[in-house]
Amino acid sequence: MLERLIGLLRGELLAEAVERGPFERRLIAVAALLLETMYVDRVASEAEHQAVKRLLMEHFHLPRERVDELVAVAEVRYAEALDDWEFAEAVRVGFGPEERQEILTMLWEVAYADGLEKLEGRLMSRLARQLELDEDAVALARAAASARSGVLRGEPGET
Repeated sequence: MLERLIGLLRGELLAEAVERGPFERRLIAVAALLLETMYVDRVASEAEHQAVKRLLMEHFHLPRERVDELVAVAEVRYAEALDDWEFAEAVRVGFGPEERQEILTMLWEVAYADGLEKLEGRLMSRLARQLELDEDAVALARAAASARSGVLRGEPGET
């Protein structure tokens, strides 16, 4: 990790466009951002774990085994990362605006999985800026996640 920090400070490291291994960099980046949303409040609930896996399976049409592999790779990358910028940048570059809006919706769904915390809300705002999404896209993403998560039906309430 120290070598990575020194390389970053020297300008030798940039957000990697290509990941060596079984998954595209952009997929790992989405999974890592989902994990960050899960971990931001320092409490990762079973509901959040299940939401992360379900969203990856549904959105990227991956079987459970591949999702488990992807999450394991993303866990390692997330633990090694100096900052979430590299993941947000990989998503920004790797996906179009509509796809980035859908990814933000996925992030909101994880945040709503066990009740929205202030830290999660702040993270969503910062990531929306990094993903270069305008206010309308952010509002639509949050509304879609809220509806999908049952918040509007009074299920996993917002705190």
